[in-house]
Amino acid sequence: MHDQKLYDQLVNAFSTRSFVPTVAVPSDHDKFFAAFDKFGAASGSRFVDMTIDQLKQYDSENVQYVEFMASFACWNDRDKFIKAMAEQADDRGRLAALRANGLDDCVTAKRNDLVASIGKIRSELGCDQQATRPGCRVTFRYIAQILRNTSPDDVFLQTAVAAALIRAEPQVVALNLVQSEDNLIARRDYTRHMEIVAFLASDVPVALHAGELWLGDVPPPDLTFHIRQAVEIAHARRIGHGVALAFEHDMDGLLAEMRTRPVVVEINLSSNNIILGVRGKNHPLATYLAAGVPVVLSTDDAGVSRINMTNEYFRAVHDQGLDYPTLKAIARNALIHSFLDETQKRSELERFDRSYIEFERSVARRQSVLQNLIVLIKAAVAPF
Repeated sequence: MHDQKLYDQLVNAFSTRSFVPTVAVPSDHDKFFAAFDKFGAASGSRFVDMTIDQLKQYDSENVQYVEFMASFACWNDRDKFIKAMAEQADDRGRLAALRANGLDDCVTAKRNDLVASIGKIRSELGCDQQATRPGCRVTFRYIAQILRNTSPDDVFLQTAVAAALIRAEPQVVALNLVQSEDNLIARRDYTRHMEIVAFLASDVPVALHAGELWLGDVPPPDLTFHIRQAVEIAHARRIGHGVALAFEHDMDGLLAEMRTRPVVVEINLSSNNIILGVRGKNHPLATYLAAGVPVVLSTDDAGVSRINMTNEYFRAVHDQGLDYPTLKAIARNALIHSFLDETQKRSELERFDRSYIEFERSVARRQSVLQNLIVLIKAAVAPF
């Protein structure tokens, strides 16, 4: 913190800031995914600090609810678990072998660690003493992330831990697969991954990064089925990115299915621009909206991309031409399709509606009668 040159080098290494292509790292895509290994060793011991920092950041942007993605895998017991699965011929046998070798103990330990961490988070924020302190107004939960570019047995183990932790701990509300979808392993094992999630997580919420691909990243056939398999095999309730929509077999049929279920799409405008080079009219956001598929806005990884949620709403207006009613509906979707339980969800939606009433009244008070009349007329004639 006393050496500006070193500080700049660290920030540039840990993020996409000041990216300059090299032979070793030729694209923003590679820079983005390479960042995680660089700060992973430090971030593991700073779980509490990182959560607190992000809660304060979101509070400053009027974000009401957030689901953080974090790893909860039992890496210290990995070799024991992998060996136990080695002789099993099917998934039922693999799961039984994990349970016989201490899966429940691993999950209990992870739950105890998380409960202790959440206690520290609340204590350091001081919310019990003053609920309006920075960070205290943001409701938060965790999504257990699974590293998809590992062996099938590793993915099975991580998914088994994640699903069991979701059942055991209310603060962990869903699971997701992370890492680059165009990786050789992710491509080779994609369908197998969907089958693993279907087998192990049929009774818990699932949100999957799927279709984070574009022409040139993978052979064209790989663009045609990732979103559909996440929806139809893994039964994902939310799809992260979904950029490769136009290349999916029977796109219209897939959109109709996503609208009916419904399956929500987490739109990451800045990330899709940085990693895939997809922006403006090339982005499928307008297609999802036109098809009636619910969408929400997300940062993907705000720190690595050097952005925040406000930036994503700005980009939605500036690049995608969304109007205020659409932005409001998208913001409300984030609560409607959150993984909160129904009682908590109702409470958060009531809080959301109160906040918007206060906001809209404050805007109206600052405008003239004529300006407010024009707004009312536009709202009355706008299509629903």
